[in-house]
Amino acid sequence: MNIDKLKAQIKHSEGVRTTAYKDTLNNWTIGVGHLIRLPDEEYLLEKELTEEEVDQIFTTDLNQAIDDARKFIDADSIPEEAFFVVVDMAFNLGLPKLMRFQNFQQTLRDHDYKKASREMLDSLWAKQLPNRSKRLAKQMREA
Repeated sequence: MNIDKLKAQIKHSEGVRTTAYKDTLNNWTIGVGHLIRLPDEEYLLEKELTEEEVDQIFTTDLNQAIDDARKFIDADSIPEEAFFVVVDMAFNLGLPKLMRFQNFQQTLRDHDYKKASREMLDSLWAKQLPNRSKRLAKQMREA
């Protein structure tokens, strides 16, 4: 797996911020789309992260997203670009919400990447994140 390419993709999707901000769902976030879990990480609301701290948190979150994506679909059963889309979605949604995409999951198992892209766009997630979902759906279609 080209981890550098995957990291760049996730950073493009999430953006990188060294201070806390509210995401599209009004949740406190920092770094590369890291959801600040209150009250455990309340200290992050007042802190400016260093590049090393951003990378450390990002690495942990990305590893979790990769593990979650592997629970959703066997990484070796689909093209790398398609798996990157699943990781990107897992990073954004988390495994419990990703698991609700059952039709999408089945289209991946069927290797129907055009239909998979349509399933991605037929969701509340796509309505909430239209630019990201359209970009990832295009990536899936071309997988």
